[in-house]
Amino acid sequence: MKINFALTKLSFLAFLIMAVATQACKDDDEPDPGTEDKNPIVGTWQLTAFTPETAGTVIPALDFIKTVAPCILDLKLTFNANNTVTTAGCPAAVTAISPFVPVGTDAKWKVNGDKLTLSTATASQEFKITQTDANLTVVVNTNTDTTKPPVNVLLQFKRV
Repeated sequence: MKINFALTKLSFLAFLIMAVATQACKDDDEPDPGTEDKNPIVGTWQLTAFTPETAGTVIPALDFIKTVAPCILDLKLTFNANNTVTTAGCPAAVTAISPFVPVGTDAKWKVNGDKLTLSTATASQEFKITQTDANLTVVVNTNTDTTKPPVNVLLQFKRV
């Protein structure tokens, strides 16, 4: 009987130590699922225009996107308070812009000052942004060759 009681105490002690160790090793970098980001970007934004940052610049990627996704101005991005991004309105546009702007089913966002970071499981990209309550402008470099100067496009959104 004393052996069973001793084993029970030992088992309880081992369980308690494992529980404390597991809790102590929790990843503190992840936000609490109950917290919501209060950044003004939270909400739904519809693309209203996409133009070269420098007037007169010819950007082949823009023509390509217009061809493969004629519905691009129907594209809506929703920046959720849990730091996820959802898309609606034009799935072809999501596919067309994904080499430059990582949005899609597993996309996450973070704003730090005038920088917006969008990331998926396979890509992460930082963008300069300007925003008001009603408008959002995102500067996107369409030049995928990092050894060459940026060729920027302005994605202009309005809050819906």
